[in-house]
Amino acid sequence: MLLPITVAFLAGLVAGSFLPYVPLSILLILTVTAFAVTALEGRGQMTTHYGLALFCSLVAGILYWTAFIGMSVGSQLAELAGTDPGKVTGMVVEPVRAAPRRAVAVVAVSQIGEAAAAQPIEGRLRLTWRDPDASLKQGDLVTFTARLHPPSGTVNPGGFDYAAYLRRQGIDVVASLSGPGQMTVLGAAPGFSRWGFWRGIDEWREQIRRAAEASLHGPALGIYLSLIVGQPGDLAAEVRDAFMSTGTVHILSISGSHLGLIALLSFTFIRGLCRHLPSTWLQALSRRVTPTRVAALGTMVPVTWYALLAGGEVATIRSLVMILLFLLAVWLGREGQLLFTLAAAALLILVHDPRAWFDISFQLSYGSVLAIALVLRRLNQGDESPRDLPGDRPDVIVERIWVWLRLYGGMTGSVTLATVPLVAYHFNQIAWLGLVANLVVVPLAGLVLVPLGLGAAVWVLLTGVGTLPMGPVHQVLLDLLFTVVQQLAQLPGAAWHVASPSVFAMAGFYALLYGAFGFDGRPVFTWICVLGTVFFLCWWSWSPRVAADGDTLRVTFLDVGQGDASVIELPDGQTVLIDGGAVYETLDMGRAVVGPYLWDRGIRRLDHVIGTHPQLDHVGGLAWVLRSFEVGRYWGNGVERSEPFYQRLSEALRDRGLTPSVAAEGQAIVASGVCRLLVLNPLLGTDGSTKDAVALSAGRGADEHVTHGAGLNNLSVVTRLDCGPHSVLFAADAEVEALTR
Repeated sequence: MLLPITVAFLAGLVAGSFLPYVPLSILLILTVTAFAVTALEGRGQMTTHYGLALFCSLVAGILYWTAFIGMSVGSQLAELAGTDPGKVTGMVVEPVRAAPRRAVAVVAVSQIGEAAAAQPIEGRLRLTWRDPDASLKQGDLVTFTARLHPPSGTVNPGGFDYAAYLRRQGIDVVASLSGPGQMTVLGAAPGFSRWGFWRGIDEWREQIRRAAEASLHGPALGIYLSLIVGQPGDLAAEVRDAFMSTGTVHILSISGSHLGLIALLSFTFIRGLCRHLPSTWLQALSRRVTPTRVAALGTMVPVTWYALLAGGEVATIRSLVMILLFLLAVWLGREGQLLFTLAAAALLILVHDPRAWFDISFQLSYGSVLAIALVLRRLNQGDESPRDLPGDRPDVIVERIWVWLRLYGGMTGSVTLATVPLVAYHFNQIAWLGLVANLVVVPLAGLVLVPLGLGAAVWVLLTGVGTLPMGPVHQVLLDLLFTVVQQLAQLPGAAWHVASPSVFAMAGFYALLYGAFGFDGRPVFTWICVLGTVFFLCWWSWSPRVAADGDTLRVTFLDVGQGDASVIELPDGQTVLIDGGAVYETLDMGRAVVGPYLWDRGIRRLDHVIGTHPQLDHVGGLAWVLRSFEVGRYWGNGVERSEPFYQRLSEALRDRGLTPSVAAEGQAIVASGVCRLLVLNPLLGTDGSTKDAVALSAGRGADEHVTHGAGLNNLSVVTRLDCGPHSVLFAADAEVEALTR
C-alpha cells in the first residue's frame, strides 16, 4: 500500500508546485480525486480506509509543498548581487567539481567586506575558478574578491531554465575568478567537525585523480574519472554525445546502476565466502545468522564507501538510500518487497526535499527501478529463477542462459520504454539504440571496468603509488568501451532527435503503459492500451512539423546570452536561421538552445543559414547546427579568420559539402510569394569582395579595417524581411558607420 500512498503524495507535491500559477487547478484535482475514489469504493474495488489514505496523502503533499516553500526565506546574500566587487569570506561545503583548467565550488558565505566594513551574512555562492593554482576541499575557509551575480540562464520556450535549477540547489548568487592567485585558502575548519571526514574523502579522490592522469590519456581518462570518482569534467563533448546517442550515457554518472552492480558483486562474493567456510564454522554461524544476512550487512560497507568516494552527489545519495533500504529488507527476510522498498526510499527523499521531483536524476532513477521491479514481478510469476534449474547438463545450461537473457532483456527493455518520455522531454531524443547497446556496454562497464577500476583505486590509496596498477590494461579496456560506443553511435538514425512531449501526453502514455502491462484487465482493454502506447511512441518518433498554411509568418528571436540567433519560418514552409550564438568552454549555444528549439518545432531542414559575420558570439554555435541538421545553403560576408571557432565552422561546411555564398547589398536570399528576405549590407566592392568595399568607405586599408572590431561589425550581413504588411530588420552588429549608410 505504501507505493500508491507515495504516488499520491508525489501528485500532491506536483499539484502544490503549480499553486501560484493555477490556483483553481488544486480544487479541480481534489474534486476529481474525491469522485474517482468514491466511484471505486462504490463498485467495491477499493476499501474506504484505502481510499481515505490515498486522498489524505494527496492533500498532505499539497500542504507539505506549500509549507516547505512558505518556510523558505530569501537570502541576504542575494540582495548584494549586481553591486561592486567585494571581499567574500566563506567555507567550501560541497565536493569541488574539477575539470581541465577549471574548478567549480559551492561556498557557504559568512562575511562580506573586510576590516571595519565587514558584515556577517549568510548564503550560498557558486564559484567558478578558471586556471586555479590551489586545490580546494570541503571544509576549507577561503577568501576572495569578486562581483556577485544572481543565478541566470537563457529564457526560451520549453528550454532548460538554468537559473531555476541553481535556485533549487540552494544557490543564492554566482561568481567567477580567472587566473592564479585570485583566492586565499585560510585553512581548514577549526576544531573537530564533520568536515574532517569529508576532507579525507576529497584527498582520496584527488590522489586517485592524480594517479589516473599519470596513467591514462584521451577519452579513457574522462571515462575512468566519471566511472570511479564521479568527476565528468574531463569528458569531451564528442564522448558524451556518443554515449547519449546510444542510450548508455547513464554509465558516465555514478548512480543506481553502478551502486547496484557493486552491491551485487559484493553480496555474491560475501555470501559465497560464507558458504565456503569450514563446516564447523558455518554451523556455528548458522545458529545465529544466515550467510544471506551476513552478505546483506557486509555489502552496506563497500556500497556506502563507493557512494562517498563519488563525492556524495544528490543523485548518488538517493540511489544509496534505496539500496541500503533494500539490503535492510534482505536482512529482515523481506527481499521480495522491492516495490515497498522503492516507495519508502522515494517517500524519505521527498519528505527531506519535496523539490527533488523536479530533478531529472530523481525521475530517471526511480522510473527505471520501478519499471524493473514491475517487470521482475511479472516475469517471475510461475517461473523458476535461473539458479533453481537443477543439473549441469548442456540442455539445462542452455535453459539457464535463456532464462537469464529473458530477465535481462526484460529489464533493459522495460527501462528503455519507461524512460522514453523523460529522455524525449529533457534531451529531445529517443535512445532506441539503448535496447541493444546496453546489452554490451553495461556488462563491460559494470562487471569489468568498474570492479577493476575500483580495485586499482583502492591499491593507490593503500600503497600511495602515483600511477594506476595495470595502467595499460585500463587504457586498452576503456578505449575498447569508447570504440564500441562510438561505432554504435555512427549507425544511421542512432541519434534520433524529437520534439519534447507535453506533460499531459506523458501522463497519458504512462497511464496506457500501466494498462497494457501492469493492469490485469480485459483483453480488449489491454489491446487498446497497447495500441495507444504504440501510437504515442510512433508520434513522438515522427515529431511532425506543423504544416505551413500559406498565410502564417513566424519569427523567433532566441535567447543565447551574448550574441544572436533568429529563426524565420515562412508561410510556404521554408526556414532560415540567422546566427547561432556563441560556443564556450563548456557550453555550445547551437547544441543547448538552437537545436532543441528547432526539434521542438519539428524542423529538421534549414533552407538557409546566415552567419552574419565571423565573431564567436554570432557563428560559434553554427558548426554544431551544420553537422546536426540538413542545410540547403550557407551565407556569409566573405571574411575569413584563423581563430579556432571559425576553423571549426569551415570544417563543418566542408564535411557537409557546402560552399559559402557571399551575401551583398541588393541580393534576395529568399523570394517567395509576398515574402522577400533582402540583403542591405555589406556593399560589394570593385574587386568583388565585401571587405574591400567597406574598408574603402572608411578610408582605410582592407586588412586594417577587417582586423578591427568595428570593421567586422560593419561588415555584418544585415537583412530585411518583408512579408505583406510586416517588415523585420535583422541588424546583427552593424554600428553607426553601416547604419548611417
